[in-house]
Amino acid sequence: MTVARRAPRLLLISMYPLDQGVWGATQRIRQLRDELARRTRLDVIHGYRGPRRMALARYAASGRLRGLDGIYVENSTMLPSETDVAFLALARALGIPVLTYLRDAQQLFDEYYPLSSVKRRLSRRLFLPAMRALMAVSTRVAFPSAGLARAILGAEAECALLLPPGSRRPVDVPLEPTAPSLLFVGGLRFPVQGGDILFEAIERARADGHPVELICVSRPHEEPPRPHPRWLHVQRAMGEEIDHLLPAVRASITPRRRSPYNDLAVPIKVLEYLSYARPLIVTDCTEQAAIVRSTGSGVVVEDSADGLARGITEVFSAPPAQVEAWSVAARRAAEENSWARRAGHVLEILGLEP
Repeated sequence: MTVARRAPRLLLISMYPLDQGVWGATQRIRQLRDELARRTRLDVIHGYRGPRRMALARYAASGRLRGLDGIYVENSTMLPSETDVAFLALARALGIPVLTYLRDAQQLFDEYYPLSSVKRRLSRRLFLPAMRALMAVSTRVAFPSAGLARAILGAEAECALLLPPGSRRPVDVPLEPTAPSLLFVGGLRFPVQGGDILFEAIERARADGHPVELICVSRPHEEPPRPHPRWLHVQRAMGEEIDHLLPAVRASITPRRRSPYNDLAVPIKVLEYLSYARPLIVTDCTEQAAIVRSTGSGVVVEDSADGLARGITEVFSAPPAQVEAWSVAARRAAEENSWARRAGHVLEILGLEP
């Protein structure tokens, strides 16, 4: 008689709240949470530092650490609290394996984290010591890219464990070859995000006879500054709500300017774009360009208005067979980089995958 294997007990600690909207980081964590819940008996603690302190203290006092098979931690841009470190140290003392994912290091880069206040200067000074404390109470540490691992680990990053973002299951919304719009999801607050070169590129493409429009899905206060051109359509949408916009979308676009941080970052949106089964247009920032080139899912262009305009023209002028080939490649890449596979990798690292 075969005895069914007991599902492992896993604790997911998210240093972002998961009940206050869906955006890049929380989209990642929610997708992983859902996949892990299918494979484990999952407990979840989430929130910013204050609420998280209380939740961790209650969890430790409840005795639920006993019998726990593993802990997976999703770090935030903000520094961890002393309670996070103490809780994970207790778990390690009890023999519970801990995998911590360090998602970014924006505090170290002026283009995203200008030192405009004493608080910001202090945060930059404390960032690396805080990451070292978090790593010291973790069994394993993972990063989205080798470049980010180098930013945090320096010379020790050669054998860093990589856990890049995953993709949603592909959306079944047929591509209309004459759809007029590009899709951008995210913020355009900083010059390094490329809003200015994107707008100039669209104006050039329109002047060349391509009636391109832009659907910009941004959270409040992250959208492009006004006045908005008539071809720009700002939308408020999260997660699967974006799917309803796809009938008008011919391609997605990521106009980031090359910079030290943009070269090492793996934008979650680029993996999400794959699931829309549309061609991708991305600038030649190292990590995002590697994704598009390796999957054959679109075009990589220079990070300038000229480069973006050429990419837009290439996609909007492409024969239907080429557009279909890019779309099929995007769909295939989404399936090969699914969140289900990422969840399986998490469990494998923790020694919980059969």
